[in-house]
Amino acid sequence: MASKDDITEIIDIDNDVESDEEEDHSLLKYAKLPHFLAEAFQDLYQEDGLFVGARGLGMLHLIATFCRFYVDVEEGHLACVRDELEQSDQDNRQLLAHLENKIPLVFIIGLRDHERSCLIEILERWGTPTQLLPREVTNESGQGKDRHAMYKKGGIFLITSRILIVDLLTHVASPKEIDGILVAHAENVTEQSTEAFILRIFRTQKRWDMNTEDEVASNRSALVQSVHYGFVKAFSDAPSVLMSGFAKVDKILKALFVRRLYLYPRFHQSVSDELEKKPPIVEELHQSLSPKMQVIQASIAAAVKACIREIKSATTLIEWSDVELTLENCVTTNFDLSISRQLEHDWHRLKPSTKQLVSDLRQLRTLFHYLLQYDCISFWRLINNIKSLGASNRTPSLWLLTPAADRLFKIAKERIYIIIPTKPTKKNPNPVSRLQPVLEVNPKWKLLHQVLSEIQRKTVGSEEVRVLVMVKDERTLDTIKSYLIEGESKSMLKRWLRYLKHVNDRSRSLAKASGGSSHLPEENRLLLEEEGRVRNLLFGTASEDLSNSKRKKAAGTIPDWKKKRRRIDQEKSRGNAQFEDDKERRAILDEALEDAEKYDSAVLPNTKPSKNGNLDEHISSSEDEGEEQFKVSELYGMQAIIQTYTSSEGEKAYMLLNDVRPTHVILYDAEPSFIRSIEIHSACTDPKLDAMRVYFMLFEASAEEKNYLKALEREQNAFERLIQHKKSMPLPVNMLGPWTTQEMQQAGSSAVGSYGKRALPLSMDTRTGGKRNDEEKRDVAVDVREFRSALPSILHQGGMRLAPATLTVGDFILSNVHCIERKSISDLFGSFGSGRLFTQAESMKKHYKVPCLLIEFDPAKTFCLQNANEIGPDIRTDSICSKMALLAMHFPELRFLWSRSPYETLKLFKTLKTNHEEVDVDKAVAIGSNESIDALLDTKDEDGEDVEINEAGRDILLRLPGINLYNARKIMKECDSIAELAEMPREEMKSLLGPLSGQRLFTFFNQKV
Repeated sequence: MASKDDITEIIDIDNDVESDEEEDHSLLKYAKLPHFLAEAFQDLYQEDGLFVGARGLGMLHLIATFCRFYVDVEEGHLACVRDELEQSDQDNRQLLAHLENKIPLVFIIGLRDHERSCLIEILERWGTPTQLLPREVTNESGQGKDRHAMYKKGGIFLITSRILIVDLLTHVASPKEIDGILVAHAENVTEQSTEAFILRIFRTQKRWDMNTEDEVASNRSALVQSVHYGFVKAFSDAPSVLMSGFAKVDKILKALFVRRLYLYPRFHQSVSDELEKKPPIVEELHQSLSPKMQVIQASIAAAVKACIREIKSATTLIEWSDVELTLENCVTTNFDLSISRQLEHDWHRLKPSTKQLVSDLRQLRTLFHYLLQYDCISFWRLINNIKSLGASNRTPSLWLLTPAADRLFKIAKERIYIIIPTKPTKKNPNPVSRLQPVLEVNPKWKLLHQVLSEIQRKTVGSEEVRVLVMVKDERTLDTIKSYLIEGESKSMLKRWLRYLKHVNDRSRSLAKASGGSSHLPEENRLLLEEEGRVRNLLFGTASEDLSNSKRKKAAGTIPDWKKKRRRIDQEKSRGNAQFEDDKERRAILDEALEDAEKYDSAVLPNTKPSKNGNLDEHISSSEDEGEEQFKVSELYGMQAIIQTYTSSEGEKAYMLLNDVRPTHVILYDAEPSFIRSIEIHSACTDPKLDAMRVYFMLFEASAEEKNYLKALEREQNAFERLIQHKKSMPLPVNMLGPWTTQEMQQAGSSAVGSYGKRALPLSMDTRTGGKRNDEEKRDVAVDVREFRSALPSILHQGGMRLAPATLTVGDFILSNVHCIERKSISDLFGSFGSGRLFTQAESMKKHYKVPCLLIEFDPAKTFCLQNANEIGPDIRTDSICSKMALLAMHFPELRFLWSRSPYETLKLFKTLKTNHEEVDVDKAVAIGSNESIDALLDTKDEDGEDVEINEAGRDILLRLPGINLYNARKIMKECDSIAELAEMPREEMKSLLGPLSGQRLFTFFNQKV
């Protein structure tokens, strides 16, 4: 058996790389891997298991090491196996011939999009040959036969779980040919997940194929057994998630089919020894909040406490504890989400005021963070937008009516400007008040400038001084860049002018209509006068910064990165069932944030930062003596680079440090994972070089400080609980031996299932002794898009044979008469809103005798569509039950299936399949596809004979907006060509297609290109 020392020699972990005089073809010879990751690699390579490391310690580098080790035929995994087989006393000639020059087939699942590109970049930096780099498998990777040919050649494949499960079920990828699977982010694996489905098929089929060799293989080492049975290596960097539920770690290990748990926290001995060899010099800079910011934070805290008191008195459905019910938890955790989860089951029974209180907590939690992130003007606009939008809501926010809210708005305005009244005198009995701009600057901006100035002063005469400034997101980057380039006065005056232009639009119109500004309220008049003064100060009397048209265009534009961030947030929230009033409450905060972003997009500099936000390319100073107040002192001999955590997410942080090689790092915002990357980078650099200096900036006694400390505490507590759990953790039942699992017991009793070629064993009911009723119907055609859900995995567990296919009509075909369209609750609401459900029901009715609509509820939520008190005798457009009633009236043949959970759906499917023939998969695929278009469009004359049609014109017609297979029949009867359709009047088109579809098609033909 290969020892750990042998493996260490292969993956050379010495960072002091010698010259390239002696050529070496080992792919891992020059990989700079920290010692603790090399130790983790040795443990995980020797025996399959789950690696759990602290975030930022290099999980992706560990996965990259496995990738390189498995593709290295000469000195990698196969070399270790060959050496052990040659030293063995058994006859291994057949296995040695099988392994000769064979590249293992390994799949990597669970990686996010940015992690895939980062993994490939890591391997490229390590010098991996192009032909051995992992290949990404997506929907654009060709047909099944193309992927089958790729898999035959072997190698590492980055693949999504949905594509891999379909390839396994359709025999595009054979489990017998797969050598192993690497699972990233294993904390997301559950018994019903697609990843668990993949591993179940891989493990059971691999053991079934090696049935004849089990007695021999069981006597061999774990390394040789991995060749027979395959390997599964799982990785996670989220220990707190692993401990978030009851026995979650045991369930994950069982779903992964592994038995070992490898823990590598930050306080692990090998990690501490490695990172403390050459630690960076860290200076913690605690910046206190300004007095006004402290008052605002206290006001927000008072509003949070008021909301909690109201929720406690409004409902008894929440289990409150003194530990959870603290202000600190409201700041550091998603407190509103934890309350929402407790109320989900009875959400429809709550009063609107109680629902609004939960939404208020969400708003107040965001205000804690935006107080520190936004400048004074942006924060003032944000809270004003929340106030104005909340006033139009059916249930206003109660916290806005508290004294704390009044104090919050008062102090937030005083951070921008104050109005100083003038005392009346005998000469001037009616004095005019004076507006004094305050324009309070974020204290961290000044602290950042001080740190940069100090670095410049201390490094005078030094060469290659590189300062890396890390900020939270692109918005903070733009703000800091504007401050450093333009200076405090100019950057704040530009924001102040932008705000005045916005608030004075209405005052300007009133003044023009009344013939002067004397009729305006005093504050509005002062703001209007202030706008002219600020403009003259910034640009002079004869010029403006933007024309009216440009101002309007800039005011309504949101940068692409902000749009992308909002789309990502929307995608994350998809699938969560929301009622109409809940969506309205969420929209209030989203709209307020969007308005603030539009404001910032017009204020911040239009120049796009360089790739790394290099300030040297943009810093400039004015030569005009009159503009000395705006002059920015240049940072001679120092290169300042600003980067965001979002652009350096995960392992990209370590690569960024290697590329930039900064001498100083300023952490403007706290991020624990990046701090670990700094420690690793510092430990792996040349000991002869000076230690890196790190400036760690935090607002003291603030939400930022509490969040950072809470994150560290949460991770440490999670690891301590994992260590205690590992001491008493029993071995997973299904991993005690190769022949003790339920699946293998069934496989040995001739209860062999079939996925088209009688290949995969199925889970059976062991209460009947493993016997199977030959008359039981088990075949189900499943649309490939449904493999994103947990239902196919549960159907497989229940003994169903799945046939993945691209179905045009329906999601599940149980027999030649049963067609199932599956809808989750959120999908049901969306389908009614878009009208898609009507088209799907009509299609199922046309082609199947028993069309069924399956409405599947989340077992953790209430089994109810709508509050019984909201169901009235009349049909209402905003009532889901009214829409269901209309659907049943229009399609009396449609059967409604109500399911509490996917397990109940399995029972329904088995019941429906009783006494019916098995599904014809080929026929199910053909229905509704291009081959059936002629039948759907009824292209026959009165005598029943086929009519020759223009197929190209027909295909174009079906792709026009508002056109489907059913209204296309009407068009083909009325129009002889696309040209005739394009010239049809609006009203005639509406009468033919309906108001909505007709308007869409008419707009398409007549709008300007």
